[in-house]
Amino acid sequence: MSPGQHPPRHHLTWAELWPSVRAGLAVVLLFAAGIWLARDFAAPITEALAVHAVLGMAVFFASAVVAVLLPMLSNLPLMPLAVLAWGPWWSAGLLLSGWVVGAMLAFAFGRHARALILRHFPSVQRHAQIDRLMLSRHRWWSLVLLRMTFPVDVLSYALGLFSARTTAVENAGSTAVGAAPFALLFALFPTLSGTAQWTVLAASLLVFVLYVVWLLRDPADAADTGGT
Repeated sequence: MSPGQHPPRHHLTWAELWPSVRAGLAVVLLFAAGIWLARDFAAPITEALAVHAVLGMAVFFASAVVAVLLPMLSNLPLMPLAVLAWGPWWSAGLLLSGWVVGAMLAFAFGRHARALILRHFPSVQRHAQIDRLMLSRHRWWSLVLLRMTFPVDVLSYALGLFSARTTAVENAGSTAVGAAPFALLFALFPTLSGTAQWTVLAASLLVFVLYVVWLLRDPADAADTGGT
């Protein structure tokens, strides 16, 4: 490969993407359950969280951190309850802050506890070629796009374990930028009308499907159709 050339984009397979898709579907279902809970039990939930506001915020923030460190957990079912108690902007800020701190810790663990992580989470090994998904000249935006595609927890561990070129600052910064739209979306979604919620869901699903199709596209096919 000559100095002016970029490494070819890695061809992702459905087997590689399915765990992320499955996790995303599970999160959506849990989030929907949280919305139902917040609507049907709004009064007692608001009263309880108002009495223990500081403790509730601390628990919500800590749950966001833990959800990144332990991939099998998610605190998004708590999001509608947080919005009910503190409003969408505080809730989005707490959620995003927790994600960033969790991503920083996961990245640090990946750097310094490689053997332990691979022993307890062997599935992360399938992301060993994570650097091949990032363009050399646009590493920052590649990281941000990966944040919008892969779960925060999986990507942070993978970067810490397998990406020698990624720094802790890049990891934290790309998490803040790439995850911010999702934090805002999850915070604002419970405040929308039913029609608006279905519209957002349909638009999000369409964008996600198109992006998955693009990821699954063979780079050789793209080169054939992209001109000389």
